[in-house]
Amino acid sequence: MARSLAIDDQMTIEEFLAFTDARPEGERWELIEGVAIMSPSPTDWHKMMVANVTQHLMNIADATNATWVAMPGIGTRVPVSPNSLPQPDVFVKARPLTGLPTTDDALVLFEVLSKSNTKADQAWRRRVYASVANCKHYVAIETRRAEVVRYDRADGWKGVATTGLSAALELPVISASLTLAQIYRRTPIQ
Repeated sequence: MARSLAIDDQMTIEEFLAFTDARPEGERWELIEGVAIMSPSPTDWHKMMVANVTQHLMNIADATNATWVAMPGIGTRVPVSPNSLPQPDVFVKARPLTGLPTTDDALVLFEVLSKSNTKADQAWRRRVYASVANCKHYVAIETRRAEVVRYDRADGWKGVATTGLSAALELPVISASLTLAQIYRRTPIQ
């Protein structure tokens, strides 16, 4: 979690995008409360979970001719924190692709948790993702055990945990369901 800066000292989203455009390809940066934060390199388990979620959701979208699309996350504008541009691991977008490096359109946002996701960071992400107008679900995926927590706009963003590989994560906003076995496929948790 970034330390708090006075609003006048915070980097804007436009300044942040100019900064990241000048950085080497492959670096992953987020703007958190006006501070550019370089994300640590994810583990191969983390990347596999991201790939699994994205692949299974796209399979569902293709099979149902859905109008939404699932993809690895990009900078997400969060109205409650105008100088922040967090980047979820996966998001489901309702509208057509724009070719832009940012979005304000996310029906579902996913974070695959890692050591850098402290309790404060997780609480911050729940708060700011809740401000995305059309976001209905925020999902946190554990990397040490078969557990996902889904937070829903409909119930005030209270978390409901789903555990065990045979259990399923339901995503009513997109009429989709993923088993935890699908999410954790090809990882030591499976």
